[in-house]
Amino acid sequence: MGEPMAVVTVLRPVVPLREVERRPVAPVLDSGEPSLFQAGQVRVTAERLVVGGQSWALRDVLQVETARRTPKVWPYLLAVGLAGALGLPLLSWLSVSVTALRGAYEAGLVLTALGLFASMAALLVVEDTHYLVLGLPGGSRRVFGSHDAQLIARLAGTVRAACQRP
Repeated sequence: MGEPMAVVTVLRPVVPLREVERRPVAPVLDSGEPSLFQAGQVRVTAERLVVGGQSWALRDVLQVETARRTPKVWPYLLAVGLAGALGLPLLSWLSVSVTALRGAYEAGLVLTALGLFASMAALLVVEDTHYLVLGLPGGSRRVFGSHDAQLIARLAGTVRAACQRP
């Protein structure tokens, strides 16, 4: 018989894509219009706003707003509170109780530590999402979102200024 085969596992980092990056991207066609603003998939000209593969005529825009969506943090706060208020006293009791419960103590210690530190880490990395909202004849619509508040503010200012041009 031959030698046993080796199994090789290739690990590569997985980076979650943001909402805008998940959309199919069509190339921004250069129609000869000078850009007032361009960042990634977003382009503002004197005539239109282009985001990814979609375009909106600025003459149709009635209102330009920004909106902020704050993610829910109460589940993480609840997990930290429960781990501190219930998990730690229960572990303290298990540590001094009957030695037959030794495995339950270690399992509880691991679960409490995982829940506590995972919730605290989630609270540290949570971010608001900012959106550019256009008021169109058919109603308001979120057209672009980003975690960068300054990018959305600059984009909204540029679109407002372009809409007010004669």
